[in-house]
Amino acid sequence: MSEIFSLTGLLVFVLCYLIGSFPTAYILVRLKSKKDITKEGSGNVGTLNSFEVSKSKRVLIAVLLIDILKGLLPAWIMMYIINVPFAVVMFGMSGLIVGHNYPVWLRFIGGRGLATGTGIFLVINYFILIGWCVTWVLVFLFKRNVLIANTAATLGIPLYVVLVNLISWMVVNSSVNGFSLVYFNVFSVIITAIIITRHTEVFKTKGQ
Repeated sequence: MSEIFSLTGLLVFVLCYLIGSFPTAYILVRLKSKKDITKEGSGNVGTLNSFEVSKSKRVLIAVLLIDILKGLLPAWIMMYIINVPFAVVMFGMSGLIVGHNYPVWLRFIGGRGLATGTGIFLVINYFILIGWCVTWVLVFLFKRNVLIANTAATLGIPLYVVLVNLISWMVVNSSVNGFSLVYFNVFSVIITAIIITRHTEVFKTKGQ
């Protein structure tokens, strides 16, 4: 635990926050349509709203890919290139999501963290992403509502984490520096909580 709150751990968190806070949707929508995405549509600075505001599939795809890479590349570089301890990597991943959801550049108005979270779990443990996708499809087929499906699938992450703990072959990256299921469990839940804070609309929706 001490390595998380070391100078290295804090520097990694701050750097990851800055990477996560890169306002992909805001910049691309500005370039495409001259609109402020924080004041249009849902006000969410993310993939879906970037398409709703810009009406451009190219913008949608670009925002989605860049935001996924914001999560994927830092995780992959730290784990496989720099060999950063796993606890520090997971601490940094939390910083990525905080940065994406609450960017200082946009007065802390950001996205919901799903694309960046996708990139993170593609590297950390892709079984979490598979579980998320399966739940999303099932809920969407039943409710036909993207936000509700997003929320339900994300709330299911702790369950996917439990399954990873129970089924040994679902544990990936166990050979990386300082790997621990405890850190994986704790920070996966923390990342989930940060993402859910940007999905409060679904709890205010009635009659759906």
